[in-house]
Amino acid sequence: MLKKISTALLCSLAFLGQTHAQEVIIAREAKPNAPERVASISEQAGPESDRVQSVPVPPVKSQVSEKGPASAKLTVEQMRRAGALAAERGEKLPRLEPANMARPSSHAAKPETAVVRPLDRPAREEEPIRAHPLSFSGDTAFIKLANGFDFPVGKPEAQGYYKARGFRSGGHLGEDWDGIGGGDTDLGDPICSIGDGVVVFARDCHMGWGNVVIVRHAYREGAAIKNIDSLYGHLDSILVERGQRVVRGQEIATMGTAHGLYDAHLHLEIRKNITIGMSRDAFARDFSNYYDPSQFILSHRNLQTGARTYRVAMNTFTRDGAIRWDKARNYSRHRGGTGESAAALKKALASQH
Repeated sequence: MLKKISTALLCSLAFLGQTHAQEVIIAREAKPNAPERVASISEQAGPESDRVQSVPVPPVKSQVSEKGPASAKLTVEQMRRAGALAAERGEKLPRLEPANMARPSSHAAKPETAVVRPLDRPAREEEPIRAHPLSFSGDTAFIKLANGFDFPVGKPEAQGYYKARGFRSGGHLGEDWDGIGGGDTDLGDPICSIGDGVVVFARDCHMGWGNVVIVRHAYREGAAIKNIDSLYGHLDSILVERGQRVVRGQEIATMGTAHGLYDAHLHLEIRKNITIGMSRDAFARDFSNYYDPSQFILSHRNLQTGARTYRVAMNTFTRDGAIRWDKARNYSRHRGGTGESAAALKKALASQH
């Protein structure tokens, strides 16, 4: 028993002697190769880092040297204090996230997708409202707006001519114009387009029409752009062809007799419905499809126009496709003239005396 106590006492004395012989050295300054983890925390800590930087930061590892005398108690106490401060700092410093990163959360709402509206295309020049919308199927033409309308004979005021027969809704759908000389004295006289436009029909129709020209016009009326067709019938000769642009007062034909069916005169129609063509029987014979020619011309003598061109359809006479022009009857053997034209001429001459 006494031997065991003596042995324990000797071991204790040896341990104390060895402790006094050691010297612990604590680094006072952080080395350039100090761990980056501490520096990164200080850089990210923001305002919190100012408070921590005033406390000396111990190195991760201590260097132990057996050289030089030192107070073991002082160096050990310093080490404990530094460790406590480091531990305290580690507990109080919050875990920081980079400022531009959001912490993932299972409950975070998904960001709403913004609805991006397409950019408007560059604004084109606004087209005026059309009174009679067209379906542009097939070839089209671009024409200027008519600057006004004139009479087709004795331009521009029908000088030397008279209206032998007028427009009547449900009956005669145009006007017949004769020369004041009577009979065939006006045969071959020039027939002019009443306004700027494009020729959409030009051919011999035989039957009671003879040679026919139809010109399509675009014109402004208020805020609207409208289209009309002017028809010239019973012609002796045709001077234009389909697709040709014509101007106001341009000669397009000469006055005829419908291959000898009538005394020489011009049959003029102005149509607001540009799908009629030569198929008049398929359409109402009234003001829903036709204008009174003289009334229209007199109320549209001078119109607003410009340099811009407007598109008009060329193929709108769909019902005419069933007509066999080469088989149509020619009435040239039945020349006789019209009693109405003769009576109108006598009345016109009487009014001059």
